Amino acid sequence: GLRGPGDSARMALHVSPVGLLLLCIYCLISGLSAVYTEAILKSQALPLSLQNIFLYFFGVLLNLAGSVWSGMEGGFLQGFSPWVLLVVLSQALNGLIMSVVMKHSSNITRLFVISCSILVNALLSVALFNLQLTLLFFVAVACIGLAVHLYYGVT
Repeated sequence: GLRGPGDSARMALHVSPVGLLLLCIYCLISGLSAVYTEAILKSQALPLSLQNIFLYFFGVLLNLAGSVWSGMEGGFLQGFSPWVLLVVLSQALNGLIMSVVMKHSSNITRLFVISCSILVNALLSVALFNLQLTLLFFVAVACIGLAVHLYYGVT
């Protein structure tokens, strides 16, 4: 769990072989799906909005089927607070932005956008929640900056 700044208890990271295997499988599936999605978006001459409808149709269909199957006693939006709706809308907008990036740029650009969003999120957390950034965070920021420079800056 989270610990306060004055708590001196050591935190230990437990990594199991099954966890590492599942992480590798997740990375493989995520990478393959991103490359496949980029190939679909770039290979067809359809408008991006129509491609998004085709790409998201099966996800919407499966989620609606799962929702109906599990039973909706309290209604479709039961348990949704305004904050949850804001997160859902934010993630939907994020998906649309990523499809524009993948249609007009590349998967590598998408990964750089995600990496930079982590930096912005951390800076907002410092301003809003007094988050204390560690040296490891700044090393990660330097690695991201170096990767962006090597990919886009070197000719």
